[in-house]
Amino acid sequence: MQADLTHTAITATPARRYTLLEDAQGLAISTVQCALGIHLLRAAGLVTGGTAGLALLIAYATSWNFGSVFFLVNLPFYALAWMRKGPVFAVKSFASVTLVSTLAEALPHWLVIDHLNPAIAAVLFGVCAGVGLLGLFRHGSSLGGVSIVAVIVQDRWGIRAGWVQIGYDAVLFVISLAVLAPEKVVWSLLGAMILNLVIALNHRRDWYVVS
Repeated sequence: MQADLTHTAITATPARRYTLLEDAQGLAISTVQCALGIHLLRAAGLVTGGTAGLALLIAYATSWNFGSVFFLVNLPFYALAWMRKGPVFAVKSFASVTLVSTLAEALPHWLVIDHLNPAIAAVLFGVCAGVGLLGLFRHGSSLGGVSIVAVIVQDRWGIRAGWVQIGYDAVLFVISLAVLAPEKVVWSLLGAMILNLVIALNHRRDWYVVS
């Protein structure tokens, strides 16, 4: 009975939009969390899913700058975001990717990590980046690429964004075996699983009363 009363109270609450300040601070905090998660991942030599994982693999294989690769890999997806989710979502996603790309390259100079256990790095990355992505989704943004597609699929067909990303990630991790040692791929998979489970279990539109 208490659960029913709580549900009624939540659904009866009129939705409102975030103010500009609320949006700005939410997006800023979320991008910092995502950038920190990527920094921990790189410090342990691990990879992840999504376009961030693709950018990491390219950076590891070529020694190119991760931030630049991540920014460029996401460029084709903004047109899709603009057409399917609107200009506000596309612009917010562009700003989020740009900020994460910049912070990801700055953090190794500001936060030097000499040694990091790969298991700990995987867990911390999954939690930190997962919560960061939840914040971006809730504020109408994303980190581009697969996450844009995942949010569109969830909105149109009701398939959780996390499950969509899991399918893509499975393919990416098979490819990563050509670049990373098998044990690093295993730890990387743990981090990606935690991240996607955080999103799959918590990113539900019916839980949000603020839009």
